Amino acid sequence: MGRLAEVISYVLHPLWVPLIVFGMLWAADPWLRMQPAVMVYVASVLLINALAPAVSLYVLYRRGVLGDMEVSNRAERTLPFLIVLFYQTLGYFALTRPGVYLPPELLGMVVTMMAALVLALIVNRHIKMSMHMLANGGGLGALWAFNQLHGLGLDGWLPLGFAVAGIVGWSRMTMGVHTLRELGLGFFVGFAMMRAVIESGWSP
Repeated sequence: MGRLAEVISYVLHPLWVPLIVFGMLWAADPWLRMQPAVMVYVASVLLINALAPAVSLYVLYRRGVLGDMEVSNRAERTLPFLIVLFYQTLGYFALTRPGVYLPPELLGMVVTMMAALVLALIVNRHIKMSMHMLANGGGLGALWAFNQLHGLGLDGWLPLGFAVAGIVGWSRMTMGVHTLRELGLGFFVGFAMMRAVIESGWSP
């Protein structure tokens, strides 16, 4: 069971979830498919935002800065969080440069990812919020919000997102990385923030 938990944890890793959710939205939302060139560009930025931090964290691990790739030690989380936030900030500038028109819902999703990470960085001083659940909760919140705004007809499928989140939570507990409290906090913050921002129509 431990091996299965590791596979689930890596497949639905916080770095990959935004790209996975974007791919699902691209496939389900005809409104997004009307702008293929923009969507390819967004996908490229999200891919870089997944790969670049992953390489950086691996280098830190190999140099002994991190005790493990899971960053299970709360005291070691500040630098990895800042590295991910740095790449997300670069991604934000790439998505808002002159000549690039990004739908406000997608831009809201990107900004919320950054805001949630900043909040997690602050909360980490007191509790080790699960980044896996933060990302998966945010991903489900984004799908839920897009479904509400664009009438995608996903109502029957969205509850499965809670089941997927439960499986991810199980994997993290099985690996001994998080407690139920840390998992629940991460999911609630990610889900609530993403839905609130996207459904409000706010964008920077």
